[in-house]
Amino acid sequence: MADTHAAAPGSHGGHIETHAGGGHATVRTYIVVAVVLAIITAMEVATLYVPGIPSALLVTSLLVMSAIKFALVVGFFMHLKYDSNIMRSFFIGPLFIAIGIILALMALFSAFILLPRPH
Repeated sequence: MADTHAAAPGSHGGHIETHAGGGHATVRTYIVVAVVLAIITAMEVATLYVPGIPSALLVTSLLVMSAIKFALVVGFFMHLKYDSNIMRSFFIGPLFIAIGIILALMALFSAFILLPRPH
């Protein structure tokens, strides 16, 4: 029976290693992701000190930056990027449900900044 794995140039063992489910990023990738997370965190803190920024823009920018940080942490440090699609759906499906519940509770109790409050 012939070997079905093609040898990649410079690879060891004569087969191409693919990560269908599982695997890890390199140390360099983790460092780059950590630096990006630190930069985004600094941007979030700096955004709070910008004078005169409208509340809608402030909340929107903070939520977008937080979502990016969440995606990076979950994708790389929790290895969701390297998991199979079924594992991602098991995580992301309930996440959307939780976000909906949190936003509904915030709106119910008038804790959401974008909703006008009667004085």
